[in-house]
Amino acid sequence: ALPEPWHLCGQSTGGAIIVDHVLNHGENSPAQGQLILLAPLVRPRAWGWSQFSYYLLRPFVRGIARRFSENSNDPDFLPFLQADPLQPKRLPTAWVGALSRWINRVEYAKKSPRRPLIVQGQADMTVDWQHNLQVMKWKFDRPQILLLAEARHHLANETAEMREEYFEFLSKRIKGRNHS
Repeated sequence: ALPEPWHLCGQSTGGAIIVDHVLNHGENSPAQGQLILLAPLVRPRAWGWSQFSYYLLRPFVRGIARRFSENSNDPDFLPFLQADPLQPKRLPTAWVGALSRWINRVEYAKKSPRRPLIVQGQADMTVDWQHNLQVMKWKFDRPQILLLAEARHHLANETAEMREEYFEFLSKRIKGRNHS
């Protein structure tokens, strides 16, 4: 009984879930509103090295220590992220194998006629954003992309100025969609 259309918004892995849902189940989805993807994950940065390490190390280790990088320009957010008990301190090697299968699932999925709104930081050192945007352009019909030169990966937790810039971009396009 929720009012429609349903808009979906996801950051990083949340964006990946939306992409997977739309590409693999889009015709049966009640979420026919706007798709908003913030730094969507298709594959992480240095994916080739990660795969090589995974195949080399998986017989011997079950997980590797997770490194936290400065993935936001908001100095108040970074200590919060590192203290978050929901952030794993170790990355299971099985996760890398699951990610590999998921990347193939997305990259080989059928195209969608949807036109997502994508916000991507060009200083993002978490995802392979150049590759990921190419995949989004292949899989969707003319996605509307906003590139933020200094933004890092955690766009939802970037500086107020950067958030204001992408909120304006999103607001104009969502309002325009509702009036057309």
